[in-house]
Amino acid sequence: MGDATSSTTRWVPWRVAPASGFEVDDPTGRGSVGTVQIDERQFVVLNTFRYSDQGVENDLVAKLVRGGMGQSQARAAVDRARTFVPREDNPTDLASVPRFMRWFEDSYGKHSLAALIHDELISDAVNSGALGSDTLSDRFFREMMRTSGVPWLKRWLMWSAVALRTRWVAGGYRRLSIVLWLLLSVVGITATIGSAGALLFDWPWLFDWPWPVSSPGWSLTVALLMIFIAAPLWGRQWAASLIAAVGALWLVPAAAVTSLAWIVYRVLEGFARTLRLR
Repeated sequence: MGDATSSTTRWVPWRVAPASGFEVDDPTGRGSVGTVQIDERQFVVLNTFRYSDQGVENDLVAKLVRGGMGQSQARAAVDRARTFVPREDNPTDLASVPRFMRWFEDSYGKHSLAALIHDELISDAVNSGALGSDTLSDRFFREMMRTSGVPWLKRWLMWSAVALRTRWVAGGYRRLSIVLWLLLSVVGITATIGSAGALLFDWPWLFDWPWPVSSPGWSLTVALLMIFIAAPLWGRQWAASLIAAVGALWLVPAAAVTSLAWIVYRVLEGFARTLRLR
């Protein structure tokens, strides 16, 4: 395994995305990142790699300095954060993408190295990574994906997912705000789908009781406005709320269908085991 400070280190652009800013310690000169599978889902990474983009690094340093950290301390923190040194006691599942969402993005791709660094920067302990801020680590993840060529909407949706996790882990009122946002999202998605169906396909209208949104048009308007009304529940990451809300309108129904298909598959596999089919 590589050593980030070794005199024999040979930094080579990552072959998957050579212009991404990622450099791999690869003596062969190919720029490959090797892995070894150690169980059904976990891998050990074999190469040291680092992220080198001066603009992104300077932005991180500036934000840490504005947060009260000294210039030299901030520079050292960013250097630690941007470098991945593999350890045998730190296996990875690559990007932690749920099975029911892998039709949208897999656990590996142009985002792989960004995800590995991000996983190193966050843990169950809040703000315990090299940057001292889970929120800043999430932003770093988004910027690494940008320079790696991950498309705009996909990287912002993936950023929204990790930002959701950050607010949840923070606990307290942040977790309560996420619970409220999720409840509003369920209502909003249901109202949007029902209203759009009633307007476009003449579906039966389900909300006929006398209240201000008793028509599909009003209901759809209110549901769309809720996206912006609920955004402050994410605090400084309000932009993640907007992206998540827009994405949820089409991602959640699709994920529900794929989840149902996965459940059916697991049931059938259970029957096969019961019958001892070979």
